[in-house]
Amino acid sequence: MRLSTLLLLLFLCVHLSAQQELMLQSAPELWHSNATNPAFFPQEKRLVIGLPAYALDAAHSGNLTLNDIYAKRNGIRYIDFGAAIDKLDPENTVHFDQRIETVSIGLRLSKKWALQAGHANRFTGAVTYPKDLPALLWNGNAPYIGQTLNIGPKIALFNWNEWSVGAMRSFGNLTIGAKMKFLTGVSALESDENHHKAEIYTNPDIYQLTLNTDYAFNSSSIISAFDTAGYGFRVSLGSLNGKAFTANTGIAYDFGFNWQLTKRIRVSASVLDWKGKINWTENANYYKSNGTYEYEGAVFPGTDIINGGDSLDFDSKIDTLNDIFKFVKTPKEFSTSLPTRYYASFSFMLNTRWTFGASFYKQSGAQTHSALGFSARWSPIKWATIAAMYSVDDRSVANIGMQFILKPGPFQLYLMSDNLANVFTPRNTPALNLRAGASLVF
Repeated sequence: MRLSTLLLLLFLCVHLSAQQELMLQSAPELWHSNATNPAFFPQEKRLVIGLPAYALDAAHSGNLTLNDIYAKRNGIRYIDFGAAIDKLDPENTVHFDQRIETVSIGLRLSKKWALQAGHANRFTGAVTYPKDLPALLWNGNAPYIGQTLNIGPKIALFNWNEWSVGAMRSFGNLTIGAKMKFLTGVSALESDENHHKAEIYTNPDIYQLTLNTDYAFNSSSIISAFDTAGYGFRVSLGSLNGKAFTANTGIAYDFGFNWQLTKRIRVSASVLDWKGKINWTENANYYKSNGTYEYEGAVFPGTDIINGGDSLDFDSKIDTLNDIFKFVKTPKEFSTSLPTRYYASFSFMLNTRWTFGASFYKQSGAQTHSALGFSARWSPIKWATIAAMYSVDDRSVANIGMQFILKPGPFQLYLMSDNLANVFTPRNTPALNLRAGASLVF
C-alpha cells in the first residue's frame, strides 16, 4: 500500500461507518427492524423472508469533508490534502459500521411462539490519528525540523459474520425475544493501547532523522508483511474477502421486548451484542516496534512520495518498512469484545394515518455513542409510509432523517437515513448514514 493510499484511507473512512439506526427502530412493522430488537415481528404475518439489506453509518470528527481534499486546476480534479490538514484537530477519529444482511427467515408457530434465523456480515471499527501523521506524509519533515511529531494512530478494525437463531414468546400484549449469534471472524487489526507511541524528530544541525517507537498491534488476516519497493511504503494485506466460516469464533446475545400498552401506545427496549466476543486464532500475530532508529542527513520529501516520486533514496540496508520500525512478528492469539448496543422507543398512534414517537440509542465499549430522535410517520394509504425524524447525537444537534416504506402485496421495500441531506451531498459532509432493503411477508 503506497503512502498515498494510506493517507487517502484515513480521510475516506468517512464513507464507511457506530450504527445507530434510529429510523429502523421506529418501524417495527418491517422485518429488518428485528436487527434492532429480536421481539419485533410483522403483525398478523406467519412467514417472513428477509432479502438482502445494506446499512452504513460513518463519521469523521470535526468538519472535514471530501471537498476539502479535492481541488481543481484547469478543470481537472486532483488530490490536495493541504486544506484538509488545516481543518484537522490535534487528534481525529473516524468511526464506521457497515452491515450487510444476506438472508433471514421468521416463522410464527402460533399466537404465542415464533422462530427466527439469519446471516449478516459486519465491518466495524474506529481509527484515532494525530494531525502530525497526515501532515508529515503530505508536507514531509522539512517544515518540522527541530520538532518532535507524534505519528502513532490508535486502530480497531474488525470484520466478522453473524449466524443467528432466536425465538420470541408473547404474553398477551407483551412480546419477549432472544437471539444467539454465532460469530466467525474474517479479519482484525487492533493497536495495543499500552504501546501506541511513534515519534519522529529531525535534528536541525545535520538533519539526522530519529524515530522513537513503542508501538504494537494485533492482526488476523490483514497485515501479512512489510515491504518498500523503491518509493513509498508498501504493506501486503491479507485477504479481506468474506469467509463464511473461520477458526476465529465467538458468541453474542440479543434480548428485547415489545409491549403494546394500549391500542395507541407502544414501548420497546433491547440490548444487542451482549457478551459479544471473538477469539482470533487464525493467522493471528502480534507486531511490536520498540526502540530508536537514526538515519543521518534525511529530508523526508512528503508530497513527492505521495505523488509517486522516488526521490527518497534509502540506504541499501534500509529497504523495508520493517527495517525502519523494526517490527517483530510473534504468533499470538487474541480476543476482541463487541460494543454493546441499547435501544428504547415509544410510539403513540394518533389515528390510522399518523404515528408519533421517540427513539433512544446508546453504545458502550471502547467507542461510546448515543443518540435521541423524535419522529412523525404518515401512511396516506395502507401500503405506503413516509416518516421524518429530528435527532441529536454526539456530533450534531441538527439531524433530519427520512424514511420511505412501500408494502405492495407481500413485498416490503424501504429506504431510510437518520440524516437524509448527507446521503445526497456526501462530498459536503463529515458523516453518512443510510439503510435500504427488502423482504417478503406472508
